[in-house]
Amino acid sequence: MQCFPVRRSLGSIAAASALVLMAITTRPAVAQDLPTSVSSKHMESILGNMGIDFEKKNDTAWRLDLNGKKVLLIMGNDNTDAQLYIGFGDTKVGTSKMNLWNKEHRFSRAYADDDGNPVLESDLDFAGGTNDDIIEAWIKLYKAQVTSYVKFLSD
Repeated sequence: MQCFPVRRSLGSIAAASALVLMAITTRPAVAQDLPTSVSSKHMESILGNMGIDFEKKNDTAWRLDLNGKKVLLIMGNDNTDAQLYIGFGDTKVGTSKMNLWNKEHRFSRAYADDDGNPVLESDLDFAGGTNDDIIEAWIKLYKAQVTSYVKFLSD
C-alpha cells in the first residue's frame, strides 16, 4: 500500500520536471536578449520600412512627416533612448489645458514651452531592451496622439 503514494510522487516529479524543461527550452526573448541601443542606420531602416518620409538632421536626429506634421525624432545617451517631439509655434495654450491633456492621455506629455506654445513629447528608453516592433508601435502610437493633440488644441 505504501507503493501507491511513492508512484504518485514519482509521476508528479516527472511531470514537474518536464514542465521546467519546456519552460527553459521554449522561453520567450527576455530583455537581456534584446539590444539596449539602436544605431542611427538601423533607426533609418525602421523609418523606411514604416514608409515614413524623413530628413536626417544629424547622426541622432531626424525630422519626420507624420500625417502632414513635422515631428522631430532625437536619440540620446549613446543611442540608448529616443524622443519624439512636436511644437506648435503659432498657437498659445494655457497651463490648465495642458494639464487636462496630461490627465486624460498616457504615453506622451504636453506642456507649454517658454513662449507659451504647446509641445507634445514622448520618450522611449531602450535600457530594458528593444526591437523593431517596439519602436514601430511607439511611433505609431505617437502619430495617433499627434492627430488627437491637434484636434484637442483646436477645441
